[in-house]
Amino acid sequence: MRATIAYDGAPFHGFASNPEVVTIQGEIERALTVVLRHLVQIGCAGRTDRGVHARGQVISFDADLGHFEPVALTRAFNRMLDPSIVMRDVELVDDTFDARLSCIGRSYRYRILNSKVPDPLLTDLVWHVRDELDLRAMNVATDRILGLHDFSTFSKRNKSRPTETFLRRVHHAQWRRFGETVQFDITANAFTHQMVRTLVGYFVDIGLGRRRAADLGAALAAMDRAVVGSPAPPHALILWSVKYGDGPVVKP
Repeated sequence: MRATIAYDGAPFHGFASNPEVVTIQGEIERALTVVLRHLVQIGCAGRTDRGVHARGQVISFDADLGHFEPVALTRAFNRMLDPSIVMRDVELVDDTFDARLSCIGRSYRYRILNSKVPDPLLTDLVWHVRDELDLRAMNVATDRILGLHDFSTFSKRNKSRPTETFLRRVHHAQWRRFGETVQFDITANAFTHQMVRTLVGYFVDIGLGRRRAADLGAALAAMDRAVVGSPAPPHALILWSVKYGDGPVVKP
């Protein structure tokens, strides 16, 4: 089965299962196990960090066809987990489909409230940056990450995976302004741990005049996390959509 899932990441300790805390994967598997009346384990297009949201996460799982009916499954699942986690659709797919391995592209969206005064109604969904951002300089720097690059500088390393590769191909990346909201959209074949948030933090430094757009190339070449600052806050990041060979599951 393939299902599209949306969630508010704030109440959970990230996506990946952890028996010691409440996670998104753990809650999804618990609900599906109850509804389908057999043990369910899921795969996903991309594991999000603690606090990160999703509009178009995709999961795959096995189900007994005798207990599977799309509309009934969706309703029962959402009764158990909404509004924090919602199943947007579910369908039967070929046995070869895997939410992670079959995925050919992921898109993230990061939103910044660029205003002197914060908005209490958006606090949980945007990063508030008071000083005006120079989007022209930010987009000049953004162009430098297009294509295939080693993103070691912008990645959090996992000590348990010493042979991990940080090569990723970025297909699209752009900053846009909508009134007081500044939005960053990025699409790549895949992302490393904290890659998007670390890039956003670096771009914001450029937009505030703390770094130059021309420095981005040298930062990439350094392949050293120590040359960049802290990642941007997680609560303003959304896994927006994922793409398979049959097209986007959720259109941006």
